[in-house]
Amino acid sequence: MFGRKHLMDELNPVDRAAGVLVGLGALNWGLVGTANFDAIRAALGRSKASRIAYGLVGASAAYAIARASQLAKK
Repeated sequence: MFGRKHLMDELNPVDRAAGVLVGLGALNWGLVGTANFDAIRAALGRSKASRIAYGLVGASAAYAIARASQLAKK
């Protein structure tokens, strides 16, 4: 037990930030699907900031998939 690293020990701050953004994006899509309410659009409107937020969520998801495959190989 002492010699083995846990997955959480291998996560860096970028991994954690990507996880938070993916989680928030998933919650937003859950709201869109269940209540037809887009929290990002409600908070930021139809602005460049909302497009950036959607882009960050998508980029974080791509990063999380790539990073998960790296960690799975270890």
